[in-house]
Amino acid sequence: MKKFKSYKVLCLTLGLGIALSSTALNAASLTKTLKAVYSNIAISYNGQLKPLSAEPFMVNGTTYVPLRAVSEIMGANVNWANNTVYISSQASSTVSSQQEIAAKNFEIASLKQQLDLAKRELELYKGTGTDGSNLTNTSLSSTLSKIEKEYASDHNIDWEFNLKLVSSRLELTVSYDSRYDSSDFAKLSESKRKQFIKEICYDIANLHKDTEIRGVLKDSRTDKEIASYRYSKTGTYTYEEASYLSLSDFQKELESDYKNINTIGFSIPINYIDLTERNNVLTVTLTTNLRTNLTDRRSDWNNLTSDNKRDLRYFLDKIIADVKAEYSNYDDIICVIKDSSFGTIGSYENRSIYTYTVNTN
Repeated sequence: MKKFKSYKVLCLTLGLGIALSSTALNAASLTKTLKAVYSNIAISYNGQLKPLSAEPFMVNGTTYVPLRAVSEIMGANVNWANNTVYISSQASSTVSSQQEIAAKNFEIASLKQQLDLAKRELELYKGTGTDGSNLTNTSLSSTLSKIEKEYASDHNIDWEFNLKLVSSRLELTVSYDSRYDSSDFAKLSESKRKQFIKEICYDIANLHKDTEIRGVLKDSRTDKEIASYRYSKTGTYTYEEASYLSLSDFQKELESDYKNINTIGFSIPINYIDLTERNNVLTVTLTTNLRTNLTDRRSDWNNLTSDNKRDLRYFLDKIIADVKAEYSNYDDIICVIKDSSFGTIGSYENRSIYTYTVNTN
């Protein structure tokens, strides 16, 4: 017989009946030819679909389901004898079933407890059986010793390292103590910090192949996270610093990296650098001295060539790139050059460089 694609769910929420119709069939012995329609009818009991040994069907708009299967779904026994269907309730077995359920629940709880214990033990003794290679506790200790020997005093900072296996990857924590190394750490630009961590991860990856490395760079005194990083199994490296530096802190970094303007055919000192923000625009102000007791660069500044100005723009581009690496959320970053005696002598905005004539009298 042809089955229709429509899908019906019969919910057993009414009392059990032999036929789901208000019209009962004649019980007398007779033979009729009926046309049954199968429509993928399903049975749902207490919100759950139940499989049946025989598929329900429809005759003249009335749905018929197998009595034994439906009764057993609802917890009753069905027997056939002497041309009579006998249905009996299983309520008498309810107490024993509840006891069995309670026993099973206790067994499940015990198994969960054992599983949690096994997980804790695994955390203590893990070191083999991961996707990577050479990940025993002994090998990790050896790697840590090599890293400490190679990098412990780089950039004149007393670095501390911690390396451990977590799941199937290595966790590397690199830290310094700002009580003792704050000034030396401030001399490191973000690009230098990024490269420093990358070199360490590269060395670790060579010793423990096919293993992902993740970690953080932090200040052990404040427990402040400075950066997070990831070195994948394929050698892909990502490094992201938190916005932990205030403008004044970052000014010190810039002053440490840029002490002179020396790309314009002569050199003038940078006394200090100011960072100010307004309307989501960050201004970098370089304050210098064209005239000192030893030199007077006012005429040189007034006579900058186009090549000098181009090189000055490249110099300021580098400073802006460092600032953007630390503060990328500003709409624009501009540079201003001031002389401590003569005021503003130059500016750089929207890729255009401007220089202003200084009085030489």
